[in-house]
Amino acid sequence: MKRIFNALLFMFILGVGFVNAQNQTVTGTITDAADGSGIPGATIMVKGTTVGTITMIDGTYTLEVPADAQTLVYSFVGMTTQEVAYVGQAVINIVLETESIGVEEVVVSAYGTKGKVGLKGAISVVEAKDLEQMPVATFDQMLQGKTTGLHISTGSGQPGSGSTKVRIRGSGSITSGNEPLYVVDGVPIESGAFASLNANDFETVSVLKDASSTAIYGSRASNGVILITTKRGKEGKTQVNVRHQTGFSVKTQEKFDMMNSTEKLWFEEVAKKGPGWELSPLNPNYSRLSPEARTAQEAELARLRGIKTNWSDIVFRTGKTMSNEVNFSGGSEKTRFYVAYQNYYQEGLSDRSDMQRHAGRLNLDHKISDKVKFGMTTSLGQSEINRIESEGGIALMNPFAAVYLANPWEEPYDANGNPSPGFYSYTNPHLSDEDNSSFYNPYSKTGANMLDQMSKSTNKADETKFVGSFNLTWDIIDGLSAKTQYGIDYRNTVGERWISPDAWSSLQSGAGDPDRQGSISESYNRRVEKTFTNTLDYKKVIAEKHLISAVIGSEYIKNDYFSFGFTGYGLEEKLPETPAGITPGTAENNFIPTVGGSKSERALFSLFSMLNYTLNDKYTFSGSLRRDGSSAFGANYQYAVLYSAGVTWDITRENFMSGLSWVNNLKFRISYGTTGNQGVGNYESYTLWTNSSYVGDPAYMLAQTGDPNVKWEIGHKFNAGFDYNLFANRLSGSLDVYNDITSDLFIVQKFSAWDGVVGNAKRTNAGKVRNRGIEFLVNYDVIRNRNLTWTVGTNLSYNDNEILDLGQVTEFEQGTSIVREGLPLGSHYMVEWAGVNPANGNALYYTKNGEITEKYSADDNVAEFGTSNPPFTGGINTSLSYKGIELSAQFTFAQGFSRFNNQTFFQENPNFAQFNMSTAMLDVWQQPGDVTEIQGVHSQREFSSKDIEDASYMRFRNLMIAYNLPKNLLERSGFISKVRVYAQGQNLFTWTNWSGFDPEDSNNIASYEYPTPRVFSFGVDVSF
Repeated sequence: MKRIFNALLFMFILGVGFVNAQNQTVTGTITDAADGSGIPGATIMVKGTTVGTITMIDGTYTLEVPADAQTLVYSFVGMTTQEVAYVGQAVINIVLETESIGVEEVVVSAYGTKGKVGLKGAISVVEAKDLEQMPVATFDQMLQGKTTGLHISTGSGQPGSGSTKVRIRGSGSITSGNEPLYVVDGVPIESGAFASLNANDFETVSVLKDASSTAIYGSRASNGVILITTKRGKEGKTQVNVRHQTGFSVKTQEKFDMMNSTEKLWFEEVAKKGPGWELSPLNPNYSRLSPEARTAQEAELARLRGIKTNWSDIVFRTGKTMSNEVNFSGGSEKTRFYVAYQNYYQEGLSDRSDMQRHAGRLNLDHKISDKVKFGMTTSLGQSEINRIESEGGIALMNPFAAVYLANPWEEPYDANGNPSPGFYSYTNPHLSDEDNSSFYNPYSKTGANMLDQMSKSTNKADETKFVGSFNLTWDIIDGLSAKTQYGIDYRNTVGERWISPDAWSSLQSGAGDPDRQGSISESYNRRVEKTFTNTLDYKKVIAEKHLISAVIGSEYIKNDYFSFGFTGYGLEEKLPETPAGITPGTAENNFIPTVGGSKSERALFSLFSMLNYTLNDKYTFSGSLRRDGSSAFGANYQYAVLYSAGVTWDITRENFMSGLSWVNNLKFRISYGTTGNQGVGNYESYTLWTNSSYVGDPAYMLAQTGDPNVKWEIGHKFNAGFDYNLFANRLSGSLDVYNDITSDLFIVQKFSAWDGVVGNAKRTNAGKVRNRGIEFLVNYDVIRNRNLTWTVGTNLSYNDNEILDLGQVTEFEQGTSIVREGLPLGSHYMVEWAGVNPANGNALYYTKNGEITEKYSADDNVAEFGTSNPPFTGGINTSLSYKGIELSAQFTFAQGFSRFNNQTFFQENPNFAQFNMSTAMLDVWQQPGDVTEIQGVHSQREFSSKDIEDASYMRFRNLMIAYNLPKNLLERSGFISKVRVYAQGQNLFTWTNWSGFDPEDSNNIASYEYPTPRVFSFGVDVSF
């Protein structure tokens, strides 16, 4: 009795009218395909009428069917609806299969998969059909806009990038991590390392948000939990699915324009910097030139104007995407299996940027006897990633910076078609060498240097990742079972960075070292986390009205990390990209390599318990208690006790609801509890020393002062909400309000220099932050009949973040933001821009008192420009199906936040006139009376609120059209059961006022991060 054992007995009070004078009585049983148990509370309706009934506690039913009935509809929330043609049958037995888990009745297992205590609370579930075949490399990006309370922003378009920012109900920590806990089939896994996982193997992704659902994970759950269950085999005929997808990615259109050669040379003349000025007739040096020299310079200036290099056409490319996959599932009564393999390849938007993944999975369930079962879930993935240099940084090595900062008058290649790195330099043939050098300075060939380093260097990362769990379950007696599980999350990463000896960056002092003749760096990182869990599970139904389910358990988690790396020099050109080319280092040749590494470990031991009690299928009381002990904390606070308590009320089962036939399901939930965030380094409670030097001799110095009082960050979570299904289940959704306060937050506390604390500062538990908000989810079947279904839905989340306490201080700066009591995290802190003085072209700023001044001072910083964390987030989706045709669209949005656009600081700054400029600089102030927002070239460009932009956006995330071949046509083949062809577009359009690359970037400061591409793909799925 699976539904009973998971504390989820449903019996929808449909308020339907029972018709007495019927012509036929139909009886039968509705069972679960997964285990054959009867399903209580399943609905049987005569299609097109209000005549219906529900199943009893054992899944049986009796229904009086009108004489004119043609179709019976069998349904249960979270399972596939079946329609049966009625031709006078007296007995109809139905087997329903799990289709989805929705907000109507969520059951998520905290430990293990089948048989553990179900979690009730604020849980959102994303199903497999919403994740499969999305053309992105990591699954966290697939969750964008899918559910309430979850905000995801992509930090980079680099294939396989792990820079995605994931937040559940806001940020609750100031200096520690805010990433949620990820759990795959009961195994905690590392966040941000998803490049080697295949999301097509996932069955469901559950987002756990409140205390009732997260507290059982104790000291790791303060930031929420993302619980992933993978696909498993079912008893019956072996199912084979083959999938192929191919596509391409292109750059989206930026919202700014760069100068062409004529415009840039003009601006150089105004700024008195660059060839445009050096060759200009307005340059004082021009007056002393001979007519022949003047003619030569005018010719050179005309030549530069005639060069129209479009660096975007050179650097950006159309990337290819391809995925091939096959999976097998099936089994017998004793053994069930799921086996899958995927080969995935994605090219980036520039050369030397791609990813290839090979991922395999084997999930196995086997009955050793009637009482003993063995389960195994394993995933092995290997990914190879090629990256560009300085990804997401203001650096000329970053091609996505150089492509815009490179001058349009620069020629990228020489006569032989090779990049021509170095400096642009013009030598007037009519001047002496001394005269040439006296007034003309060379300028860096930004674009050609970038092309040279891209062709003569590499940056690679090869990752191998294994996630597996092995469990044994013993059904001791009826209702009592024991389970032991061993899980492992293993990642091994090998990195390589190679620079050719003849690369321009190797030959320049400062950019490289001209005496070291190239370099090769190798890094090795190994992370192993082992989890050993034991649980005892008890369930009992008493007098068909009391349901008791409980679990107690212990868990031990051990994390080991090891890293090692070196850099060697003096490379042999005939042995490229291999350590074999390194020249042994001596004091004479300056080729002495650099070597480094680290090693650390961490352990967590926990005891936990959960208890659920359900009365009359109406009232459920749930609670959990967990005690965690961590090796990372000081002796005085090494243990934390965390708890939760909650109540669920099935309102539809009350007698006063019997007349409301349009209410199919209405449940009220309320919970309160505590969770934790470890938030410290592995040895933060210890006093540590490090090696150093003193007057040239080896020495040791104090690196960290230990603190035995360091303790956990504790989250206090309150949640109240409703789940509803209305109007014959056509309208469904949820409404939640929450108030989360995280206390004992780590902040940096200053100490007197006499205290002997390293750096006169250390982290201490002193802060408090609140996140409170409301979440609304709704889905509505606008049209629902045999051939046509049109569904629309939206999810909207509002989160109000506020810093409540900072201990001994009321504020401190953190980068470009201010951490201040009463403000949200991420509050911008900057001098306010006041425009340009039209009389003299100087930049104007506001003082703290609101006065306008030409003097820039950081003392005038104010926090009046909002936050980088969006308070409003959500998504809109719609789907239309007509016979075999499917059409779906998804939109995501974030509102009410702003970001620094550091790109404009460089593109609109005369101090950097040696690089290309935005066309906005054509409006630069030149003479008194000019009214413009671009200050004169003589006025220093400062980092101010001028660079803060509204980053709110609405994004057309995905559009898909698919066609399923008719079943009667496939039946002729004798073995093909399904063929689905589809086409889709990703990241199609973004409505925003943001002028940078991407408003949803995970970085507060836009700095030429790898652009998120627009992807078009085509695929076919075939099932046998």
